[in-house]
Amino acid sequence: MSMAVNTNVMSINAQRNTMLNASSMSTTLQRLSSGLRVNSAKDDAAGLAIGMDMEKSARALASDIRTSSDNISKAQVADGALSVVNDMAQRIAELVAQTTNTNLTATQKGYIGTEIDKLVTEAGNVQTNALFNGSKAYSTVITIASANITANIASIASERATQGATMNNEQFKIQSYQVNYENTMAAKSRIMDADFAEETSRLARFQILQQAGTAMLAQANQLPQNVLTLLR
Repeated sequence: MSMAVNTNVMSINAQRNTMLNASSMSTTLQRLSSGLRVNSAKDDAAGLAIGMDMEKSARALASDIRTSSDNISKAQVADGALSVVNDMAQRIAELVAQTTNTNLTATQKGYIGTEIDKLVTEAGNVQTNALFNGSKAYSTVITIASANITANIASIASERATQGATMNNEQFKIQSYQVNYENTMAAKSRIMDADFAEETSRLARFQILQQAGTAMLAQANQLPQNVLTLLR
């Protein structure tokens, strides 16, 4: 090996390796501090694109879960109102049956009629006030009438069955969305998240190499001084 002063090839080599180790250690420190394997496009361009697409899908699924939860809440409001209306309708049916009692006076039957009228009015109010986020919780308002109370009760039962089916259906949707969300986030994690066991091992390796590289660079920088021994 030639002995040159102007160009210290060993020092250049040591500098290059030291800079490479420093860059790798910087990447490892960034991953450990952020918890992400992919912090910028240079880390994994394709992985970043895939991770961003999965993030979009996961957010859409989370939104779908919230929508289904809102639909369940809306159906619960409707079912709660219809439950009260059913109680009123059942009371009206009971009162209508009482009016057939021939032992009651006209005045007493008038009292029953007054109660029926108030129940009919309030049944309408309950349904009108069954709101979710400012809009009606269900579209079909059942008009209660004492003369048609049996059919009214059947309509209430049918509407409650519809609301119950909506709640069950939306709950199954949520379960499906949650499974998809979990799997999407798991796939995204495998691409985007840092493996701390791997990165801490890499950090220890690069720290040793960096220390060794610095020491070797110091040694390489001393080599040109050996030429002075030839000049003595």
